[in-house]
Amino acid sequence: MTRVSPLHAAALPLALVALAAFACTPPAEEATEEEVAIEEETPVEPEAEPATATATLMTADGTEVGTATFTQDVGQTTASFHLTGVSAAGTHGIHVHETGECTPPEFTSAGSHFNPTNADHACPPAAPRHAGDFGNVEIADDGSGHLEITTDLITVEDGPNSVVGKAVILHAGPDDCTTQPTGDAGGRLACGVIESGGMDGMDHDGMDDDGMDEEPGADL
Repeated sequence: MTRVSPLHAAALPLALVALAAFACTPPAEEATEEEVAIEEETPVEPEAEPATATATLMTADGTEVGTATFTQDVGQTTASFHLTGVSAAGTHGIHVHETGECTPPEFTSAGSHFNPTNADHACPPAAPRHAGDFGNVEIADDGSGHLEITTDLITVEDGPNSVVGKAVILHAGPDDCTTQPTGDAGGRLACGVIESGGMDGMDHDGMDDDGMDEEPGADL
């Protein structure tokens, strides 16, 4: 006769209990075909692309001298100015002006600096300042220059601070950042109307169709 040791005899009831518990455990529920179909058909929401607006800067004789791009994302807007072929090297004030009209030769049709909060003029990063105050861009001897500023003072999307429908002005002289209300930046070398979207499909002449009529009275 086979003898069972006391240790094995004690373990046998525990093994039987475990086996019974395993047998009583319900199988994991599998997803129904309907649930699988719903999961597969549910579209994944794409991330919203940043809102953009652009302008092409033109001189009074119709020469293109650069672009401005405004990209709004997560509560801030980055303004990038790329200049090429500017006739005068050195420091030049650059601003967004309140009216999207670029009537040569003086471009006074663009009005004053874009200033929806009625702040004093200043240069970044000073605050408060005009929403359209971007200070100065340095133009190299080859006529090129670049300036990039991120700010929460302007938007691309609709609203009181939107730059869409406004104008970018490149000035003849430097912005001194103190003289009110213009920074004493001198005449207007180039102008471009800011339009919603990228550069594709834009009217690159950036000029008013009314010709060469000047509209006096605007601050420089």
